[in-house]
Amino acid sequence: MLAARQDGVVSRQQLLAVGMDDDAIGVRVRSGRLHRLRRGVYAVGHAGRTVRSRLRQALAAVGADSAISDLSAAAELGVRLPHPQVVDITCPRALRPRPGIRLHRRGLDGDEVRSIAGLPVTSPSRTLFDLASTVSERTLQRVANQAFVLRLVTIEELIATGERHRRRRGSPAFARLLAVLDPDGRTLRSPLEGRLDAFLRSRRFPPWETNQRLRIGTDLIEPDVLWREQMVIVEADGRDPHLAPLTFASDRRRDRRLSARGWTPVRITSPDLESRPDELEADLRAILESAPRQ
Repeated sequence: MLAARQDGVVSRQQLLAVGMDDDAIGVRVRSGRLHRLRRGVYAVGHAGRTVRSRLRQALAAVGADSAISDLSAAAELGVRLPHPQVVDITCPRALRPRPGIRLHRRGLDGDEVRSIAGLPVTSPSRTLFDLASTVSERTLQRVANQAFVLRLVTIEELIATGERHRRRRGSPAFARLLAVLDPDGRTLRSPLEGRLDAFLRSRRFPPWETNQRLRIGTDLIEPDVLWREQMVIVEADGRDPHLAPLTFASDRRRDRRLSARGWTPVRITSPDLESRPDELEADLRAILESAPRQ
């Protein structure tokens, strides 16, 4: 039962705890019922080649006070990343290097670890903080955006994690990530809105207003981006019309009402920002230059 719960991976300490001794373990290794994976770690009845078994092997080799972290944690949390060739493990103790394991000596608070299939894994916000010191800022932003899309983390959780660890390595890079996700200290309503804001800043567009209330007839709206003088409104449109038909319909009604009153509504999607940024910049500049001014 123990092996079944742990993807077929057990430690020597666990085998001793159920009544085996070293001789009994040796007999099972020689008969093929146990496969030695690394010192003190065994697979029961198989060679332990799955991703989960690799993670359990690494944890068993390091100790019970360790946790899956960094890129390995991001992959376990569901972020679309290939599992790294080595397993990232965070442990509060200094340890000698182990093959196939990338060790990180760090302390972890109890609320910074969660269980996934019985594996201790660093929380999404702590994982992002740790990645700030080990990956490029581009990769960090990509992982953070996927974490938001999957609703694994909130901006408030990231801010709290940044405050908790503000004196640790990685804090400057993490602060820059927060500046992209939460520019000017305001709370963004979606990760796509944050990427749109970062795009406009990097391309040096003329100043715009963000999330300002605007009355259109009897409706009160809050555009994501507003150029009031040019009467141009830009919305970060990450909604799927098949999943949110009522929202889709209300958005189109709002676009129609804006157009009837002289405004130019523009909707920006994730592929626009990721695959066609130069085209998007050219189109937005053309719209702004040709728009009537109040």
